[in-house]
Amino acid sequence: MAAANTPTTLASRLKEVYPDGPSSLVPACNELFGKRLEFRKDLEAGKKVVFDVQLSNEQGFSVGTGDVTLLGAVAQTSASAEVSGVSVILQSNVSYDAITRAKTSKQAFVSFNNSKYIPAAESFRTRGELLAMGYGRQGLGVLSADDDAAGGLTISVGSWSPALWLTMLGATIQSFTAVSGGSQHDGDMVVTGVDVLTRVITVSGTSTAQATGDILFLKGHRGAAPVGLMDIAKNTGVLHNISAATYALWAANKYDVGTSALTLGKLLLASAMASNKGCKEPLTAFVPNNAFVAMVSDQAALRQYGANYNSKKAETGFESIVFSGACGPVEVIPYMFAKEGEFIMFPERYTYLIGSCEMENSIAKDGDILFDLESTAAKQLRWFGDFTTFCERPGWIVYGNRSDNLALHT
Repeated sequence: MAAANTPTTLASRLKEVYPDGPSSLVPACNELFGKRLEFRKDLEAGKKVVFDVQLSNEQGFSVGTGDVTLLGAVAQTSASAEVSGVSVILQSNVSYDAITRAKTSKQAFVSFNNSKYIPAAESFRTRGELLAMGYGRQGLGVLSADDDAAGGLTISVGSWSPALWLTMLGATIQSFTAVSGGSQHDGDMVVTGVDVLTRVITVSGTSTAQATGDILFLKGHRGAAPVGLMDIAKNTGVLHNISAATYALWAANKYDVGTSALTLGKLLLASAMASNKGCKEPLTAFVPNNAFVAMVSDQAALRQYGANYNSKKAETGFESIVFSGACGPVEVIPYMFAKEGEFIMFPERYTYLIGSCEMENSIAKDGDILFDLESTAAKQLRWFGDFTTFCERPGWIVYGNRSDNLALHT
């Protein structure tokens, strides 16, 4: 006779099948969340993390010969950066029959895992990636035309990211006239289709009031999501309790690509903007896939074949490009979720996630991974995280786009 199942049967089975937990389930599209950005578990319940930031040097110098008159001390300027994590919760319902079958054996659990657990884990990882990038607060894309009643929304060339939108099928979005302030046009809309060739997303729900320039956000994320890289890069006001308008070292840099394609030469000039604020660190640059391919083509054209040349098999191409900038090495990475008209360059060593929990699923009663639902013959799988993106040296970040808001590869 089979042993009786306990409330933690699935949680126990999870540890048997995956002893290292969900960290092994990171999908290939993750570059920031769970990979490049170290997670620092610094937050205590109900508290903020406070960093003392030096924003200027001591200036109490006096010079001369003989009996020098001292001009007095001028203290350095410092401020406290206050960082708070933001809770992110994913709910996923699981029917009773799927649960009971998953409890019968390891093989049955693997089937449950492939059909439900891994997709939920990947969904959370992908959303964490988008939030770490800053698309929660900055928005998913900008409309390039007035919309009609048919439910088709056209995204502008510069703000378009096909990979980003393909993860949004079934998501509820909202339309606002600005990143902050402004007003909302219509109500909730659900993404039902994505045309990667025409940059048109199809939605259900009322979509008749949208206009050119409207910004599309995930429901509830505008102004409330974790801070991301793009939020830091585009900040001109107060962030983490420090004003970028007052302190230039707390403000990122803006590079104008102009009205032609992004090149390695332009990235070199962009890196000099970080160096001008004291950066002598390796930088990582995320560029759109198409822009990276164009730059790789240029590099491949300059390649010379050496002693390893094989007349039967030609190999060329690059996973990344590293060049020496004014600040040191700059690694150029093709980033799946980059918008076609934007790039961002940042110091990995000084940029990380801060919070109390990166990604957790065993948070139900007695450590179970499922919650009981009162009115449905199902239970609920929940994923939870509490984090935000923080950069100690925002003045070493460079954000760039084309002045005509077109794609970087054209």
